[in-house]
Amino acid sequence: MKERSGKIFDRDFFTGIVISSLAFLAVATIPVLGPIVLIFIPLPIFFYYSKLGRIRGLVVFVVSLLVLVICFKILGSETNFFFFFLSGSLGLILSEVLRKSYSIEKTVLHSIVIFLILCSVLLIYYSVTSGQLPWNLIEHHISESIQENIRLYSQLDVPSEHIGLIKDNANQITTTLVSLFPALFLISASFTAWLNILAGRVIFQKSGMWYPDFGDLAQWKIPDRMIWLLIISGSLLFVPLGVLKVIALNLLMIFLFIYMFQGLAIIGFFFKKKNVPIFFRILCYFLIFAQQFLLLLVVGLGLFDVWVNFRKFNKNMRDHTV
Repeated sequence: MKERSGKIFDRDFFTGIVISSLAFLAVATIPVLGPIVLIFIPLPIFFYYSKLGRIRGLVVFVVSLLVLVICFKILGSETNFFFFFLSGSLGLILSEVLRKSYSIEKTVLHSIVIFLILCSVLLIYYSVTSGQLPWNLIEHHISESIQENIRLYSQLDVPSEHIGLIKDNANQITTTLVSLFPALFLISASFTAWLNILAGRVIFQKSGMWYPDFGDLAQWKIPDRMIWLLIISGSLLFVPLGVLKVIALNLLMIFLFIYMFQGLAIIGFFFKKKNVPIFFRILCYFLIFAQQFLLLLVVGLGLFDVWVNFRKFNKNMRDHTV
């Protein structure tokens, strides 16, 4: 990936600062819009770091963070600087890894490994400076997030009985989320990286910028032998040992998450074969992630593909018909 040369302070430079700053501020100040924009926070940094080059791209990231801090200082409020720093850093990491022209699997894997190292370093730093164990910091953050959600639900006129149910079980919810934190964090980070890579491909190509060729992702498939890892992790749930059950459940969630991608690839394959319009594809994907039942069906589709091989079956049926 060649870095762009030219004026230091040009239109793209200031546009990058504005867009990145607005993305940070939208997540920090608009509760309803926040979760939607949240996943794509790395995207502006990812794009402008790649377009402007390392130095100017890094300046865009730093200045955007400063704009966020200054705005909240003026408002007399506080925001989670740690979170926005990590989210933006993922954009920098994606840009650097994409320069290597890896496959889609290696691109996501390498990006997440580097991202996890960065998170671990910062977590250890906060642990040392605060005098608390890293796991206690995570538990405190999850507990605060639950309380923040309760306040948000109160503002959104959620039925009081639902809010009361969350309040009564807040400690149990916190304990459960803490035990599942490794899988939840890895899944959320991987999903965010994957979405930003796909969205980046569209934006980069429309801007006439270089982007690695990941091939036909609709043909993406997990090695069949990986099903044994899922079966083993599922079997370990029946072992009467608490720690082992927690580890097994985390592994099971991660493997099911991977098979979700295979299910999505199968759906993308049939969309492509039937020439389904982009609008209906986006609507379908939105419904899949909005409805847990549909998401489970997609995971099941990815799992059963190990034995059925839906894409090959479709090809054989077409050849037989012809």
